[in-house]
Amino acid sequence: MARNTSPPGSFVQQAYPAGARITAADLAKRIGVATSTVTRAFDPHSRISAEVRQRILAMADEAGYRPNAIARSLNRRRTGIVALVMGDMTNPFYPAALEEFSLQLRQTGRQLLLFVVPPGGDADELMPQLLQYQVDAIVVTAARLSSHMSDLCGRQGVPVVFMNRRVEDPTVWSVCCDNERMGAAVAEYLVGSGRRACAFVAGDPSISTTTDRLLGFERGLAAHGLRLVACEQGGYSYEGARDAAARLFAAGQPGIDAVFCANDLMALGVLSHLRMNTALRVPQDVAVVGFDDIRAAAYPEHGLTTVHQPLREMIECAIRLLDEGPPGGNPAEALREIPGRLVQRSSA
Repeated sequence: MARNTSPPGSFVQQAYPAGARITAADLAKRIGVATSTVTRAFDPHSRISAEVRQRILAMADEAGYRPNAIARSLNRRRTGIVALVMGDMTNPFYPAALEEFSLQLRQTGRQLLLFVVPPGGDADELMPQLLQYQVDAIVVTAARLSSHMSDLCGRQGVPVVFMNRRVEDPTVWSVCCDNERMGAAVAEYLVGSGRRACAFVAGDPSISTTTDRLLGFERGLAAHGLRLVACEQGGYSYEGARDAAARLFAAGQPGIDAVFCANDLMALGVLSHLRMNTALRVPQDVAVVGFDDIRAAAYPEHGLTTVHQPLREMIECAIRLLDEGPPGGNPAEALREIPGRLVQRSSA
């Protein structure tokens, strides 16, 4: 038989049914302090004597009491919840972003509420439900949000930060890698390696990550008197990129010797097509470069040369902006670009 190790007369031996939820008022009555004193004991920044705090926390441990975070947040009119609106979960970059964002957010004492946008949808569809949770802020990544919904969030005092996207709305923050500069860096590297017939595999042409990386790549080639020889849509997917590669390397096409893809997932699709459906050698005949530096890029069977997105620094920046209020109304001031870097591996 299990022995009761609680001291005689201890709080846990009081007449509470098994499994009953102990309240702050119960704890305060037992200790002989105000309920507000119990509440302050769990706030390390509150003014309360060390002796009283220690006594309350010890009794709380004995009773199994923990403060109700939701009730406390309502009293402060802050929930401590940040909504993350995310699409394209098939791209390994975004689950990695979700993990990093959750870890960093928890270090600030806040919690994450995830909303996933279905394929082909946009964040507007989720906003009525999302705003019911009275979140303190919203971070949007790999999803679209209309200016109308951004305005609605602003009127409700909920700041919005776009991550891995650059938007033209000067009332919301944008945090992304310096996509255009890194596109130019990829061109510089390929041309410096002797490549002269470069192609691009794009994602969604309406998204800034695609347009900025393509623009930088074209400008980098132009600096050496070269032009892009082909551009195919890959839809940011592995399968879409395989199809794009089939079109690029169809019989009769000009001899492409380098392919830059707007993300790593598409670059892996291009590599797959080249190795399984052509006699072309990588990188001797065709160099392949991606963008993101997902974990699989470094696997020996891929050895993908790519642009490393500074994910940790981007998320740190996005979280800092949550506390800064809306930007000043200037699009340039609302954009934060974090430097990326080229990672050279065996594919190029």
